[in-house]
Amino acid sequence: MCANSNSDLTRRSILRAAVEIISHSGLDALTAGRLIEQASISKGGLYHHFRTMEAVETEVLELLTQSLLMDIKAYPSPESKDDFFELMESQLLRCFAVDNLYVRALFGFISASAHNKTRQCTIRRFIDEVSLIRLEQLKKVSPNVSHIELHGIVQMISSLQIGLVTRHFLAEDLVSLKNYWADYRKILVELLEKCGAHSFAQTREKVREMS
Repeated sequence: MCANSNSDLTRRSILRAAVEIISHSGLDALTAGRLIEQASISKGGLYHHFRTMEAVETEVLELLTQSLLMDIKAYPSPESKDDFFELMESQLLRCFAVDNLYVRALFGFISASAHNKTRQCTIRRFIDEVSLIRLEQLKKVSPNVSHIELHGIVQMISSLQIGLVTRHFLAEDLVSLKNYWADYRKILVELLEKCGAHSFAQTREKVREMS
């Protein structure tokens, strides 16, 4: 194995170790000492790849958001409104799986980024990209609903996700989170149906006026 391959492997090992630390113990637990121990490297080895711990955090956060974004894009595109809400349920509740290191580590960043503008921008960009994917999916299965109304529903889903994360951090159990989502899902489905019926009625009225 060439030197560059070894270097890349070591860098990936450091990032993986950082994800594990943040996932299990939070961002505050990510210290140089703990990372050196977790990754089984020397202090010199760590700082050969990353000049500062802030650089480690920046690259880990970028890794988390891009990996999760790729994961979301890999889901099959929904073919109906029911498919869309099943997909949302799968993605939202998967966030709270015990073994989902990347999602838990991202939550660790979110909970510790109230006063860090750089992290906030990265997380905001990730949320916006996810929202855009969901908006395009919802447009496909609800072609009669206006862009503004669909955008509002997608923003409600994003707010719901934040609410679920908050409840998760407050140690709420998975059954309660599922029930919370189920109630909210009914509201979203009804709202989408009303928006569709309203848009259809408006279109029909315009056709009448033109004829």
